[in-house]
Amino acid sequence: MKEFFFPCSIGVRCQTSKRYALAVIDERGAKRLRSGRTKNKIILWNFPIFRGISYFFASIIALLCAFWDSTKLSSQPLPSTGVSEKIAGKLNIKKESVIISILLLVSLVIALIIFGYVPTKLSFVFIGMSMNFALRNFLIALVKVALFYLILLILRFIPAMQDLYKFNGACNQVRLRQGSTIKSGKADYHTPFNVLNIIIFTFLLSMFVITCVGISIAAHWNFLINLALFLLCAGVAFEICLLFEKLPALRMIALVTDFFVSAKPSTTHDEIARVALNEARLSTGEKQLNDDKISLSALLAEMQTELEKAGKYEKSDVEWIIATVLGVSRAEAKLTKFFTPKQAQEILKATAMRAAGKPLSAIFGFVEFYGLRFDVNKKVLAPRMETEILVEEALKQINNIKNAEVLDLGTGSGAIAVSIAKFSNAKVCAIDVSKQALQTAKSNAEKNGVKVEFIESDMFSKLKNRKKFDVIVSNPPYIRTLDIAGLDEEVRSYDPALALDGGEDGLKFYRIIASQAPQHLKKGGWLFLEIGQGQFKDVEKLLQEAGFVDISSKKDYAKIVRVIRAKYDKRK
Repeated sequence: MKEFFFPCSIGVRCQTSKRYALAVIDERGAKRLRSGRTKNKIILWNFPIFRGISYFFASIIALLCAFWDSTKLSSQPLPSTGVSEKIAGKLNIKKESVIISILLLVSLVIALIIFGYVPTKLSFVFIGMSMNFALRNFLIALVKVALFYLILLILRFIPAMQDLYKFNGACNQVRLRQGSTIKSGKADYHTPFNVLNIIIFTFLLSMFVITCVGISIAAHWNFLINLALFLLCAGVAFEICLLFEKLPALRMIALVTDFFVSAKPSTTHDEIARVALNEARLSTGEKQLNDDKISLSALLAEMQTELEKAGKYEKSDVEWIIATVLGVSRAEAKLTKFFTPKQAQEILKATAMRAAGKPLSAIFGFVEFYGLRFDVNKKVLAPRMETEILVEEALKQINNIKNAEVLDLGTGSGAIAVSIAKFSNAKVCAIDVSKQALQTAKSNAEKNGVKVEFIESDMFSKLKNRKKFDVIVSNPPYIRTLDIAGLDEEVRSYDPALALDGGEDGLKFYRIIASQAPQHLKKGGWLFLEIGQGQFKDVEKLLQEAGFVDISSKKDYAKIVRVIRAKYDKRK
């Protein structure tokens, strides 16, 4: 476990082994934040049972801290009394802490009376003393458990408790989402392993066990034995909840108790839990957020919520939006911990456009590719991250060739040609059938300070037969014509069809390249192509038939075969 969540009535505290972060929403609807180091640790994590006992007491302390600190961040602190102020003054502590401590103490006394004294006396009245000892204690235990559930049920529908349960549900939802592939923003808000559920389960189990055992000897021995049983139950309850958490098939059993302490969170509850998690991970020092600042953790939470609702969340997109609005690199953006309201507004505006389906290239008018910046528009295909693999593989070969001559076939924005020219000593020529695309590519070459020869040509048609290259690289259209209508709207609406349509089977341009590239490759020349998913075998066959050898492939970040390289060493 890396992070632990502790809800309070107006927010969430997230705690790691060294740090904590408390995020709350005050009466005015403003998000407030406090973070710092914590000495409240869960020890003996590698020792079953003992870690549960440690967790129980650490969680009680963390819950108290969450409630106490939340009153300091609230714009309307807890009401005080003359008694609480006197106690606070004598002990030199906050009066809010005194009020909450008194409330907890009163609650504990009431709980002992309700769950200890009353059920036992009532059982003696209705059951009598003559019944079998074990059966009598078992029935008394059932009565206590029933009363406990009745009180939980009553609390479940008290309005004042709803936000606490919703924040607990948000904690569950955010924690379950971590490491998952969820992109819709939806996650279950019921889970066995959450602090309120574990505490409730601990009390239920210990109440049942202690009552069934029914120790009745000297008072001090009664106390010590019952305390030992309680601690054992705390450890066992923790292990049971942890086991159910790891086994999805058993997770529904958590509803037996978790139903009473977790409620469906709103977007605001979910965002507050995200803020606490982000801040616990990102924070490096003591921090309390003022109204004129917006933290990175709070901004990330809002962006993630917006994008996940639309099914558009990608961590790289979030980093790019922030870096672009700030006008800095992604690495520099990660070091920015606070934002002005104006900066946050611009970032969230771009986020909303991305959530609506507009690609980042269309939002900002440029993309980052291979560490360079390229202007894009509707006349060119915005270069994708996976195309960087094509450039990388081509450069490995190009940089081994002295005075290499390279052809980029179907250059579009010029991303491939410019990147190769920038990171090698090769002489680069780039071809495209679109005059508008060539204008964009020429501009990108100038802005990135490289020299590329651009030729308007439909594939190889305007190249002289005697013109030969050491390397030909291309990312041709490879989408089947009938599949274009089913592409994401952001692709269909913002990328030119000319750069997408690969013909009836998606192989139209690979046939042209396989048949004509040999005329424009030097002896032993290399061909590098980007291909679509599932096209490797077909393209490989085309290249083999055209006389290419040493054919190999390279997978992209999603483990899909994306690049094919081949050597031409045969003349027909």
